[in-house]
Amino acid sequence: MPDTSGLSFYQTDDPTSKSITYGFDVLSADDITVIAIASNGARTVLRLESEIPSGDSEEGFGYAVNLTTKTVTITASSWTSHPLIYSNSSVRVYRTTSVIPSIDFTAGAVLSEGDLDTAYKQGLFAAQEMTEDAADTNAGLQSVTSGVIAAGAVTAPKIATNSISEDRIINGAVTNAKIANDAVNAAKIQNGTVGSDELAANCVTTAKIGANQVTTTQIVNSAVTQAKVEKAGKANMEALTGSSGQSQGIVTPDVLRYSQFAPRCYGVVGYGHTTNPPNANDFSASYNVASIGEPAEDRRSITFTTPLTSADYVVIATMSDSTNTIDANQFVTVMGKTTSGFTLESVANDVDSTSINFVVFGSTLAT
Repeated sequence: MPDTSGLSFYQTDDPTSKSITYGFDVLSADDITVIAIASNGARTVLRLESEIPSGDSEEGFGYAVNLTTKTVTITASSWTSHPLIYSNSSVRVYRTTSVIPSIDFTAGAVLSEGDLDTAYKQGLFAAQEMTEDAADTNAGLQSVTSGVIAAGAVTAPKIATNSISEDRIINGAVTNAKIANDAVNAAKIQNGTVGSDELAANCVTTAKIGANQVTTTQIVNSAVTQAKVEKAGKANMEALTGSSGQSQGIVTPDVLRYSQFAPRCYGVVGYGHTTNPPNANDFSASYNVASIGEPAEDRRSITFTTPLTSADYVVIATMSDSTNTIDANQFVTVMGKTTSGFTLESVANDVDSTSINFVVFGSTLAT
């Protein structure tokens, strides 16, 4: 649309120029307002360059007013240099005359022509702005300033959705009462900011602790009581490989395994002519016996599966005969004790029906 103007406004649809001649009279440069109107109707109020603080984001995009030539000139190269003014935007310059009396007449005072003109023009200009809707707001009120808004008048329904940005919120204004329940998610919590003081008592439940996260340094001394230790069942206590000395599937509590009165080894070894080792050793009736041997005639050697911690142990051995009666000469002597085993010897002659029964006490199983 073409440029439009009146007694109190001027609007151009060509924002590519640097200066706009508005052409109407004003009482003060402060009465000039410049706005940019986007094609979707969004409005941006521009500021006098002289009023923009150094370092402000709008610095360099303000304008200056020349009352003599009746022009407004943007500081940048053109109006479209402003980030919110586009090639299809319109720029509107209009007057907003103050309604506060600028001349105070007193009794007996001399009335000058200038005072009379100013007082007259103030009323005339305000009437023109009202009649022409200089601000193009489709309302009688041309400009709402802070001074005309009553305290507490801006209620929640008056504020548009998503219109309060970060720079409108005073530091420290968002208190705990202002945050809705369940509104702060993990993404809003800065890494490393939740310390011990921020954790409520008893808030770290079992479900909050990851698997395999509690090491020995996290456990207080003496904190693991008997009630905290799960009782082991038979399957947990059985020897799975027999590497500890006991046969597979046999439960041997440590209180027995390491007792001085618990056998460290036992078994039966054949003492006959034809039943030579190792077949002479009945392994089904033995414990902690790895092998047997016959180092010499009338002798039988026993090797432990699990060595003992010392040779300070006692071997009880007796001769038995499944057919004949044992006489006093058929006693058994223990010799060559080591941590790995021992040797048995008897003065009796080798007889197929005889065997030596033995059991070992004392010392402990090596670990």
